Amino acid sequence: MRNLAYFFGLTALLLSACSRKAARWDNNVALPLFSTEMTLNDIDRRFLVNNASDSSYTLVYDNLVYNARTLRVTAPDTSLNTFFTLRRLKLSDRSIVQRITLAQINPTFRLLDGQTIAVPAQNQSDLSPVDIDASAFFETATLDSGFLDISISNELPVRVSLLVFELQNASDGSVVAKDSFLNIDQGSSAKKSINLRNKTVGKNLKGVIRRLITDASSGAVLINASKGVEITLTVRDLRPRNAIAAFPNQTVIEQDQSLVLDMGGPQIKFFKVKQGSLRLKVETTIQENMTMILKIPSASYNGVPLERVVKMPGAKPGSVERQEETVDMSGYLIDYRGKDPAVKDTVNTFHQVLLVTLDSSGRKVQVTLSDSLRISYSLTGLLPEYATGYMGQTLNSSSGKAPFALFKGADGNILFKDFKASVLVKNTIGAEGSVRVKSLESENVFSGNKVKLSATPLNSKVFIGPAPFVYGQSTDKQVLLDGGNSNIKAFVENLPQWINYDIDIETNPNGNVSNWKDFVFDNSGAEIYLRLEAPASFTIGGLNLRDTQGIEAASIPQVQRVKSATVIFDIENDYPFEVGMNFTLLDEYFNPLGEVSVSPGSVLPGKTGPGGEPLAPSRTVLRANIPKDRIEALHKAHHVAMKARVVGNGTQQKIYNTYKLKVKTSLQAEYEAQF
Repeated sequence: MRNLAYFFGLTALLLSACSRKAARWDNNVALPLFSTEMTLNDIDRRFLVNNASDSSYTLVYDNLVYNARTLRVTAPDTSLNTFFTLRRLKLSDRSIVQRITLAQINPTFRLLDGQTIAVPAQNQSDLSPVDIDASAFFETATLDSGFLDISISNELPVRVSLLVFELQNASDGSVVAKDSFLNIDQGSSAKKSINLRNKTVGKNLKGVIRRLITDASSGAVLINASKGVEITLTVRDLRPRNAIAAFPNQTVIEQDQSLVLDMGGPQIKFFKVKQGSLRLKVETTIQENMTMILKIPSASYNGVPLERVVKMPGAKPGSVERQEETVDMSGYLIDYRGKDPAVKDTVNTFHQVLLVTLDSSGRKVQVTLSDSLRISYSLTGLLPEYATGYMGQTLNSSSGKAPFALFKGADGNILFKDFKASVLVKNTIGAEGSVRVKSLESENVFSGNKVKLSATPLNSKVFIGPAPFVYGQSTDKQVLLDGGNSNIKAFVENLPQWINYDIDIETNPNGNVSNWKDFVFDNSGAEIYLRLEAPASFTIGGLNLRDTQGIEAASIPQVQRVKSATVIFDIENDYPFEVGMNFTLLDEYFNPLGEVSVSPGSVLPGKTGPGGEPLAPSRTVLRANIPKDRIEALHKAHHVAMKARVVGNGTQQKIYNTYKLKVKTSLQAEYEAQF
């Protein structure tokens, strides 16, 4: 009932005497509960303003009718998922050299080594295979793509007119490559490239010359049996389907891109993060070490761009290596103007760079197409401390009901002498706005009476400028209502507990007039209040006031031995009102446990002078007797519902800050003797 107390003075002190803090019981037979001394100086100065000249008070009361968070800007969750398999890994480009000597081609030349003779033409087939060690390439690999370059250099003293060369896997004799070379002059070479797609190549190979035809020498030539045909095998651009190999250092993922986000209407330039997180997850089955570098140049903390480096050790065979990380984004400033705002200044555009490298350990490891590296990251739950840009042209229509706390427990009849009212619009958005109040209606739930507000100033839109760029500050627009332009007096004297409303709020009714300089804070919005200002002087006919307070009676010691209990209210009252009281116990779910009667039934008024100034307080002791059969109900009580019946004398009364209501409350419990 405190808000009502702010208006009525007496009620504030009377009902505040039953403290909001639950009373706790101890084991004493006589238990002091609480005592208090309240004056109007303790009341919230937002509502009551002291008139120093005569110590009376003026009411200033703002009741929130509608709170429109029309621009709750949030950054949508931003995710990136990427992966690569073995197809994106490359094996090293390497070469090996193998020589097939003249002695290997024809053992007869071994006997002629060092002699100068004329060499006849040769025509040979299926020369003895020559072992070739390809372990420098890999242990084994089935290739998705790649090339084998075979280069034949002629060291023979004669011209090679035909050479058919075949490369085999030593393990099973399968042919890896085969090609023919024509007319290779002495001291020159020829080269052929062979596509290795779908080929399986082992480390142990055999080179076979299937056919060799040479011309006769043009005369006597020097025989060097160690010279012959030099074969250079070069593998390049190899991408395996599966392989056991030592993979070289290489970049496997390189992304530098901008992502355009859907902000749901607003066009954001900058976004200062109040809360949110960056979540990283990396999974790999690849048995080699890797490094992931994620950069978000658009996001910076104290001028330092966001960068995360994740080192991934090679996975064990048949297992998955995982790493996860969460980064608190609070305090980061995100620039949504794109990758290079100096070149292209845009909105809602997010720049990120992702780089993944394989860090070779030199070990030969097995990798198959089923192996992969998977990366996912997401920016989630980003809420702004502030955001700037163009917040869009939006219309928010809303109808509903708002509590009017000033009269939350009141019915009866009361007349106000002088007061003024206004509809107050508070704009905490950094953008222009307009408000159209289509309907306001006061509703008293006790009498069932409703009064619809008729006000000429509210027949058209109320325009309001943007808020200053300072957290918590607003631009206010006040529309005054009085007896000449509205029925506001009847509206208020209905003592409403609810204000039924139908309101339109529009942002940027004239479009992007700020040129992307709108802003919002995390608490930005538009609030509409009904403001009352009046002297705290009123006429009471008959008035019922209601309130509910919390207690904690469940800790009464040895409740099973309590024969009876009495709650005693010792009250000294300066106020010039007689107040009747009754109480109802409620359980934790606010279900009634029964009414508790007090005797006597009312608090006597204090003595005052001709102008209402206090002369002497009255003292009234109220007793609430709790018999044994009601002790259990008291034990279960979590709340007390109170009803105060204020009886006025029909004349205007002024409230002074020198009024006091002193309350002392205690509990007396009678226990059965225990021997």
